[in-house]
Amino acid sequence: MKKELESLQNLAAKQTGTIVEQAKTIRYLEEKIDYLIRQKYDVKSEKLTSNQPSLFDEPTQEEYVAQEDDPQEIVIPVHKRKGKSRSLPDHLPHIRIEHDIDDKDKICSCGCAMRYFKEIISHQYDVEPAQFRIIDNVRFAYTCSKGCGAKPITAPRFNAVLPKAQVTPSLLATIGVQKFEDGLPLVRQAKIYKQRFNVQFSDTTLSNWMIGASKLRLSPLVALMDTYMKQSSYIQADETTFQVLNEEKKKATAKSYLWIRVNKDETKKMVLLHYSSNRASSTVTTLLDGFNGYLQTDGYAGYNIKAKEAGVTHLGCWAHGRRRFADILKSTISDKQSQSLSKEIIALIAKLYKIEKEIKEDPLEIKQQTREDKSKPIIDEIECWLEHNLALANQTGGAIKTAFNYLYRQFPKLCVYLENGKLNIDNNQAENHIRPIAVGRKNWLFATSTKGATALANWYSIIESAKINKLDPFTYLKHIFTELPLYEKENRSLEPLLPWNIVIK
Repeated sequence: MKKELESLQNLAAKQTGTIVEQAKTIRYLEEKIDYLIRQKYDVKSEKLTSNQPSLFDEPTQEEYVAQEDDPQEIVIPVHKRKGKSRSLPDHLPHIRIEHDIDDKDKICSCGCAMRYFKEIISHQYDVEPAQFRIIDNVRFAYTCSKGCGAKPITAPRFNAVLPKAQVTPSLLATIGVQKFEDGLPLVRQAKIYKQRFNVQFSDTTLSNWMIGASKLRLSPLVALMDTYMKQSSYIQADETTFQVLNEEKKKATAKSYLWIRVNKDETKKMVLLHYSSNRASSTVTTLLDGFNGYLQTDGYAGYNIKAKEAGVTHLGCWAHGRRRFADILKSTISDKQSQSLSKEIIALIAKLYKIEKEIKEDPLEIKQQTREDKSKPIIDEIECWLEHNLALANQTGGAIKTAFNYLYRQFPKLCVYLENGKLNIDNNQAENHIRPIAVGRKNWLFATSTKGATALANWYSIIESAKINKLDPFTYLKHIFTELPLYEKENRSLEPLLPWNIVIK
């Protein structure tokens, strides 16, 4: 009887444990579903609600385009708008349009001629729609006037951006910027050109131009920038998913990847993207071959193989460490214990970001010293907090357990930024350069082929590198498309065309 009772007690204890584990699993899956629903339908922002701590909440002011009011026409007091008036851009041309009264109204009621005494000027923004035109390239040919039989002489061919293609540098740059910067798919561009300008382009033609320009013109520049990227001392890296329909030995629905590297050196700023059919660590090894210095990434383990090499120091990203706790606060089903712990850690991380905001413009030496004096005590406090609450988080399970374990594993890497003033607290700049890809991906959805995917990576590399060097992407692309054929013909170095060397007049 006693043995039967012990057996029943053991069975009950085992079933109780199973029920507890099942409850944790159910709650974890509910949190997962809640997260996926929010990712699908909610606003994707780092900001939390007004009663929750946030790293990124900043006061905003509405901006207005102000017009000078005619005092004679004001009959009702105008409500004063908040915020500063936006000044007119200096680089825009001004078109003067004069508005005068009739000659008969220039006679005063007393019979005297009225005299001009001032101008009242108001401003409006105006734009001229795009205009297609045809460039007729005329080559003159000459032959002997006496017919001596000498061979005729013809003016040499002009340097075309794409041989045998009816496209100029300006049109090619326009199409590229509209797709890769503005997120306008090629099929929609072709439709616009047809409907608004009666110009017949197929999206296949536009696609061939994009791929041809990438292979012939952009890839040599990207390859040159890649050599400088590997020579830099500080790189931020990240990756994002990407769909390619026609890949060898892969289904059309399978994921591919765009890998991004951002050079954090001040003298040679660049952003390089690379298409890969997989997320294997071998891609990391290839992209960072020969690199020595600081490597900042999220917690993806694929970077660890490079981080273990001599001469490489691996940094973590506090934004990623915070993100999982922010998701818990946004969740509608997370428990009070998880909510409370998430609020505590986010408040501590916010203190680190406040310090970074205060020292943003300081010299590197002062940054490093301030971090040692102010940030390190907060990080020590976070470490103690982690150690104290780790067991509770693991016992609670679900999303809070995942968030704690990520932060705990990454913690040594998260402390590295303290040792050098040039290092960033997070990997956000690399993510910011992924954002245009995420926006574009919602519009053009996928690449059809691996050639198209490679071209896409090259185009984004050039456009994002132009932006990080404060160059207008269209102006830069038009310039290099104009110059590259000549550089190729004369076998000149491409150094002057790199975005940090460029001087566009």
